[in-house]
Parts: sequence; structure tokens; C-alpha cells
Amino acid sequence: MTQQNAHSQSFDAVSTVVDTDVHVSEMQYDIVPYLEEPFGEVLTQDREDGYINMFYPNAGHLRPSELSHADPGVVRSVEDLSDAMAMLDTDVSLLTPGLNLALGAAHHDELAAGLATAYNNWLLDTLLDDAGDQARGALVVAPQCPQRAAEEIERRKDESDFKAVMIPSGGVNPMLGHEWYFPIYEAAEDAGLPVLLHAAASVASASFPMQWHGAKRHIDTHVTSHPAEQMWHLSTLLTNGVPVRYPDLDIVIQEAGIGWIPYFIRRYDNEYSKGSEDAPLLEKRPSSYIDDSFYFTSQPVEGADDPQYVTQMVRLFNGSRNLMFSSDFPHYDFDHSGDFYRSLQTEFSDDEIANIYGETAIEVFDL
Repeated sequence: MTQQNAHSQSFDAVSTVVDTDVHVSEMQYDIVPYLEEPFGEVLTQDREDGYINMFYPNAGHLRPSELSHADPGVVRSVEDLSDAMAMLDTDVSLLTPGLNLALGAAHHDELAAGLATAYNNWLLDTLLDDAGDQARGALVVAPQCPQRAAEEIERRKDESDFKAVMIPSGGVNPMLGHEWYFPIYEAAEDAGLPVLLHAAASVASASFPMQWHGAKRHIDTHVTSHPAEQMWHLSTLLTNGVPVRYPDLDIVIQEAGIGWIPYFIRRYDNEYSKGSEDAPLLEKRPSSYIDDSFYFTSQPVEGADDPQYVTQMVRLFNGSRNLMFSSDFPHYDFDHSGDFYRSLQTEFSDDEIANIYGETAIEVFDL
């Protein structure tokens, strides 16, 4: 436990609090100088007519943070991170991208792969090299170029600062169970790194099946896009037998809340019981593969003001084993570590809470 995070008595059950989703605040101008050829020289030239001012697609939605200036801050330096962790009362942060959550919808495949490599280099230089034990990173890969992604994983698998592979899952096509992505899963399994799937409401306009037609406000998309998209990805991962093909691969689904998880598990089990030929590689109930190979992060905990709802949902999908705390800081709707804890205290044992708040993450991410 870090000295700055000597947890209050309410955290007596937890020796180490791991936050499994802290977003850094990279900007495009941070990333472009790290681009390798053929893009580096071309895209860093000064041009009178400018160039693409944003490689990452965004449909121009207005979030509450834009309307009310409610964002709690940024994470662009080790000092920013230390301040955030002191406020959140956490000991270790897994750093995930901010802008690059939209990478999966970038409309130039080779540039997307180049941006992933550039981001990883920027993250090392800016945060990971100096963060010490308080932070580890997720290695971002571009789903548009699976072979390039596999090469990026192979090249960096021995870098101790990276503890996971992230596929920015918003806007990708086809869905992530497709054989197109198998080189990524094979490389991640060989490297002993879990794969993170993290969507982004900002690219819902590019995403099947939630294209942003007819939605008038940010809330329409934000309520539905994360859980709906992750259900599609999870369904295709099971149907195409990814946990059978790669039995040593852990997959972590991030930032979709908790209530959809027991619903999905029971619905998929029910469908499988009536049509198992649609998932021919599965040798046991789909829920068993979810228990064995899939993990989930907690934010946003819907119903935080209703502890009974929260604890029931976590129980219904074996969350004391495969749920990990995440804050989603510095997004406007981040969860403080203490809020979820207070709900869990009403029902869960100290050991179970310790798993959710740190022990499971320590094992999954080899911290």
C-alpha cells in the first residue's frame, strides 16, 4: 500500500486497491510526433491548408462535461496521476487510453496501426517510465490490422510496464469474435497478457448494431452503447469458440456496468440449450466459459444508491471471482472507490471484497 493511500477504516478488508481503468488524457498532437514512417514526416509537416485535424472519428456529441464543465481533471503526467490516486484512495492504476478509445473506428487501417504504436511509445515516455509501482499500462493495438497488432504484442511482450493488450472495441467491424482477430488473441495468449475490450460512445455512429441514427442526445447513446456493444462482442466470442481455441487467454470487458452481465449469461445459456449447433466448439455451458475466461470491470455501477440491487447483480454472475473495481477517472461519471465498497459491505465477506478491489486484478494482470 502506498503511503499516500493509507486506507481509512472503511477499507480494512482491502490491503491493495487496484483501479483497473484509469484513462490518460492524450491528445492527437501528443501522438503525431511519435508516428513512424510513412506517416511521420508527412503528417508533421506545416501546411498552409492544414491537414486532418482529427484522425479519430467523433460524431460531435455534447456530453455533460462539455455543457457544465464537470470533468474532474486530466491525467497527462505522473503528478496528475498521483493526485488522482490520492483522491480515489487507490494503490495501483491500470492506465487505459482516452482519445485512442476511438481508434477502432479510424478510417485508415495502416494509420490506425501506426497510431497504436505511437500511443504506446508516448505512454511509456510520459507516464510509465516514471510512475514506478503505482501504474501499469494497457498496450493498445489496432483491430483494423490484426497481423500488425500481433507484431506489436510480440515486440513488447517483455516490457514489464505493459500488463494487458487493449482492443478499442467501439466501431469495429466485424465483431470481435470473428476469425479476423485470431492473430491478436494468439499473440496475447503466447505473451501471457489478458485482452481488454473497451468501447466508446463517441464512435457509436460507426458501430453496428447501434448506429447513431435518430438519437438526439448523448444520453441516448451512452445508456445503451457500452452494454449493447459488449453483449455483441461477447456473444460472437462464445459462438466462435474463442475461449476453446485460446484456453489460457483471459478477456476483460470494461466500462459497461454490471446489470447486463447476469442477463446476458442466462439468455445465452438458454439459447445454447435450444441450439447448441450454433456454437459447435463449446463443450460445456457457455456460462462456464464466462466463469473461467472472462472478467468485468465495475464502472459505471448503476444503482449505487440501492445496495440490495448492486449486491444481487454481483452475486448473480459470480462477481466475487470475476469482477474488478474500476473508477473510469477522469471521465465526468467516474466512480469513487468508496461508493461501490459501501454497497458490497452489506452482503460480501472481507475476502470477497478484497478480490473485487485488488486480489483478482493482481492475479489477472500479474501485478
